[in-house]
Amino acid sequence: MDFIPVFLVTLLIVGGLGLALFFGKAPVHRPSRQEILTLLRGVESGTTRREHWDMFIGYPLSYDPELDQVRQQCVILEEGDGETPPMGQGLGDYIYNREGRERIHQLADALEQMIKKEPKYREF
Repeated sequence: MDFIPVFLVTLLIVGGLGLALFFGKAPVHRPSRQEILTLLRGVESGTTRREHWDMFIGYPLSYDPELDQVRQQCVILEEGDGETPPMGQGLGDYIYNREGRERIHQLADALEQMIKKEPKYREF
């Protein structure tokens, strides 16, 4: 006799899960240029958390090739390449040492110029 209520509750839960999976959409990481500028300025000032920085440099930004170039330059800062060694760790809350923060500052200024040149959209 307990089979029918248990079956109905299980059917309701599984059906709800199925509907959620069918109509839901996968989470997407698509930071805007302004969010990345805020992240870079935070690296300069020591307010960006390491987890946010690792997420930014770890995932390609294929939806915006110019922003992905900035990310790739930050990856070179982090890991180095054939010409430059990786930047040293900063003290306290800073992710990088002074030289690394100076290079981040240059990247942030370049990104700020990209944002200023970006066309403005207005939806009506």
